[in-house]
Amino acid sequence: MKINLYRGFRRCTAMAAGAVICASLFVPAHTSAQNPGLGGAKTTSAIPIALEDVVSTKLTEYIVETGEITRNLLLTGELKAARFAAIQAPRSQQNFGNTITFLVDEGTIVKAGQRIVEFDDTSLITNRTDAETTLETAILNAAKRKVDLGSSRHSYMNSLRSAENSLKRAELYGKIDRSLLSENQYEKYRLDIMQAELQLEKARENLSNFEKTYDSEMAKVEIAQAQAELQLRRIESDIALTKVDARQDGIFLYGDNWQSNRKVQVGDSIFPGMEVASIPDLTSLQVVGYVFDTEYRQLSRGMRCEVSFDALPGVIVNGTITSLTDVAARRGFATTQKMFQATVQLDNVDTELLKPGMTSRVNVPLVLAASVPVAPREYVGMDSEGRNFVRMGTDIKKTDTQFVNLGAIGDKMVEIASGVSVGEKLFPVQ
Repeated sequence: MKINLYRGFRRCTAMAAGAVICASLFVPAHTSAQNPGLGGAKTTSAIPIALEDVVSTKLTEYIVETGEITRNLLLTGELKAARFAAIQAPRSQQNFGNTITFLVDEGTIVKAGQRIVEFDDTSLITNRTDAETTLETAILNAAKRKVDLGSSRHSYMNSLRSAENSLKRAELYGKIDRSLLSENQYEKYRLDIMQAELQLEKARENLSNFEKTYDSEMAKVEIAQAQAELQLRRIESDIALTKVDARQDGIFLYGDNWQSNRKVQVGDSIFPGMEVASIPDLTSLQVVGYVFDTEYRQLSRGMRCEVSFDALPGVIVNGTITSLTDVAARRGFATTQKMFQATVQLDNVDTELLKPGMTSRVNVPLVLAASVPVAPREYVGMDSEGRNFVRMGTDIKKTDTQFVNLGAIGDKMVEIASGVSVGEKLFPVQ
């Protein structure tokens, strides 16, 4: 009985071992997912790949040929007018705070002469009242001074006439024959003549000095009056600046309030000279695109491009890069990110479709290399060690792995710098 049990155990053990061996024969060998046919060791050579189970219709052969490597550089931007009428906060001489009290709604089509912006003029009106009072006082002072000076002139002239009469009278007494007068009487008449002559000379001198100072005395009050008139005109001019009318027809656009990081609105206090709004010339619309420093060096003036608009699907307008900024600047007041700007002049501007502020995308085709061996990107793979390779062969069911060096890399094609020659056949990398 024990012998039979022992024989049965040996049979079971043998059958189990046979099953393990058979199972190991049907387990497929491990293959690298990124580099089929390559082992894990660096010294492993390329191994032919059997493609028994791959559907041949999905694998198309490619013959290496010379061509160019292109890449589309995509810029984002917006439509802006090259020519526009800017509405700025008035540079008032009497009012340093410009508070906006009225704004036409943004996007309104305005006509020349239409009121579009108003600023607070309360303090200016108060200043005008004070200036009018000052001017009235200056006018009264000028008139009073003129009357006073006229009265002084008459007084000096009367003194002159009185001195002349006194001299004539003294001369009449001086003509009496000396023999008819006593010595004392005669000397007295001679002394009266001398005193009358001195008084006449003094009266003439006083009148002459008065006439010399008359103009300067009148000029003082006239200057004060002129200053008051000038001050009033300045205030009235500043009041006129607080009412802004459109100088041309167009669409009304708000400016940016950099202090508040938003658009200008009613109630804002604006610095003198700061742009409040603008009326662009729609025929001068152009695209201002924003470029990162890594892409900036790939652009140049004169490059052709295609422009599309987010608000107008399917509308594409060709254009040319006309200018590139030399210094990076902030893209907007709400961000600190700095970018370069590329200005694109559109070949044609449809003012019915295109409006200022529309976001746009500028597609600039770049030629990275020309007349070089090229291959589609899907025909080039990379193994786990970062080496580029292609699958070569004459039969779609049996290919070899060939390591290659790449040059320029485009959106669809890559340059095969070495490892493959023109005319060789490639197959897609799984």
